[in-house]
Amino acid sequence: MHPRTALPSRIPSLSLLILLPLLCVSTHLAIGQQTQSRPNAPAQLKPVPPPHLYWHFLMHQSELDAAAAQLQTKGKNGNPLRNDLQIRLGFSDADYAPIRTSSQRLAAELKPIQEQLKALGSSPANASQAHALIAQREAYISNEIYNLSLELTPQNKIALENFMAQFFAPKQIAFKFPPSAVQSEEKAVTK
Repeated sequence: MHPRTALPSRIPSLSLLILLPLLCVSTHLAIGQQTQSRPNAPAQLKPVPPPHLYWHFLMHQSELDAAAAQLQTKGKNGNPLRNDLQIRLGFSDADYAPIRTSSQRLAAELKPIQEQLKALGSSPANASQAHALIAQREAYISNEIYNLSLELTPQNKIALENFMAQFFAPKQIAFKFPPSAVQSEEKAVTK
């Protein structure tokens, strides 16, 4: 077999090897430009809206309850999982009961919507259906927040909202390329 006959099958991998350093260098330059324009300015992180905090918190509690139930079917103690958020909040069983009930109710309401959204995929042709399902999901979340706020004491509601904001606080992540990696990529591009 002549060595040149194998070349066409290697072209995609060769082009990837050529394009990857270019992509890394251009990404590094873009990051560098962004940091040079505002070198000491912190990134502006938007706070998560309260409905989304409730949504994620309640879904997390539902998942913890499900995992605890699975452990119990295996003869293991699932209470540490089930009660994790309750303990962190410092709520009694009676104080936390409305939250646990709310999480189970919301999970049951949102499960079919999530399944329908997954089945639709990300096709532009299905965008209007997806928007309608998202609006329905938001309505269920808002309704659950309202019902839960009626069942919680004002102090417990404030404690819950403060906890959720801290629990789901976004973490700032910074990517830095080592100077040696950037220099080797720049040399690879110039060769």
